Amino acid sequence: MSASRVTKRLVAGAAAAGIAILFAFPPTQYGFYPRCPFYTYAHFLCPGCGGTRALYEMLHGNLAGAWHYNALLTMLVPLSFVWSVIVWFRGARSNQSPDFRIPHAAWMAVAVIAVLFTAARNTGLAFVI
Repeated sequence: MSASRVTKRLVAGAAAAGIAILFAFPPTQYGFYPRCPFYTYAHFLCPGCGGTRALYEMLHGNLAGAWHYNALLTMLVPLSFVWSVIVWFRGARSNQSPDFRIPHAAWMAVAVIAVLFTAARNTGLAFVI
């Protein structure tokens, strides 16, 4: 087995273990989850603040709760999942290894949206975020 396949399987296994831990142990009740250093020291919400709690709520089917904790992540996780499935099926259909590289334009769009989201949630401009 090639090193890249081993790496991909290790990453998938670690992600599955992380999801299982998050599903079983709510972040609001257990203190072993990491705290945001940006919020701890600057007292501003970064684009990821509330992300662990939002993921927990999504895993339990509570999209309103997930939206409350982090609206950006609540939108990006399902989109990322759908994109991953599409890329995987394209690779399987063409009998090639799927290419999960994200286009540069997509990275730039996410970065701009994250900056705007952060500004909105820290200035009170967004009433639902």
